[in-house]
Amino acid sequence: MEDVLKNLAEARPPVPEVDAARMERDLARIIALPRERPVRKQFVRRFAPLAVVAAVITLVVVALPAPPQPVQPAAPAPWWRVLRQQTSLMVVGEPAKPYVVRFGSKTDQWQAGNREIAVVQKDGEVKPYARDDDAAWEAAGRPEVVPQLGGSRSVRIGPMAPAVQESYVSGLSLTSAYWERLESFDDLPADPAGMRAKLQPEEKGAYELADLVMAVMIANVRDDQRRGGFELLKSLDGARYLDHVRLPSGGEGVGVAIPAPPQFQFSGVETWFVINPGTGKPVLKRNVLTSSQHGLPVNTPISEEQYLLLEKTNVEPVLPLGVPVNGKVESPIIER
Repeated sequence: MEDVLKNLAEARPPVPEVDAARMERDLARIIALPRERPVRKQFVRRFAPLAVVAAVITLVVVALPAPPQPVQPAAPAPWWRVLRQQTSLMVVGEPAKPYVVRFGSKTDQWQAGNREIAVVQKDGEVKPYARDDDAAWEAAGRPEVVPQLGGSRSVRIGPMAPAVQESYVSGLSLTSAYWERLESFDDLPADPAGMRAKLQPEEKGAYELADLVMAVMIANVRDDQRRGGFELLKSLDGARYLDHVRLPSGGEGVGVAIPAPPQFQFSGVETWFVINPGTGKPVLKRNVLTSSQHGLPVNTPISEEQYLLLEKTNVEPVLPLGVPVNGKVESPIIER
């Protein structure tokens, strides 16, 4: 064993001599070599200016106002809606003990082109008119059906059933007692003389023309045509200007009174047509007594319709549920 260790020791190569000058040269060369930079720092330093530019561009784009969108013309409102609150009086009962009842309901009418839809007898009811009339009805036993005074029919006391009516007409229909139609309101003159010539190709009486002008003013016409219509009413024979008319909803209107022909059960009647002086739109049409009749004093309204709405609308007609279109209208005035 000792021989083996001795041989290994003798076989180890000699330790080389240290060359100090060579070591100094190698160290100087290593120090002079370029050092590698971390990849992340190089990336940040190289692309940082580009990131700043991109951020500025983003801020400018966000801050800029959005480009204007093309203006789309508003679609014309397809429906002309007229909502009326209607009331009327009728004398009923036995000739020896008559009393007055009041009919009250709404009519909601919609028109688009030649199509018309109307909800009639909406929220309708027939009931005694005043306290004395209610007492007379009570004394008669509160009958559900009572005869007209001087007529051949009877009246059903109580609520009315609503009905829906739809029709198609040629041209523009005007809801008046004389039922006129025009092809268009566009060429209807706004000046009173021109309007009169257009609406009265044949001679009509003052009331017939007045009733037609009132129907025009309720229809879908321009403001200047309504103003012309009101001036035409004031110019008719027998017309009387009303400068202060108290309205049921409060406030005052101005109007025109026209002598009216006799009506069922009533004579000595005139029609008041009242407008809102601020807008020129009709607000009220009223038939009043010019003399006391059936216990009713002068200026009592025997029939009236208030115009709650006169407007263009895109809203489709609202119809009562369960009511068939063009079904039977259950009028409160029935055969005996």
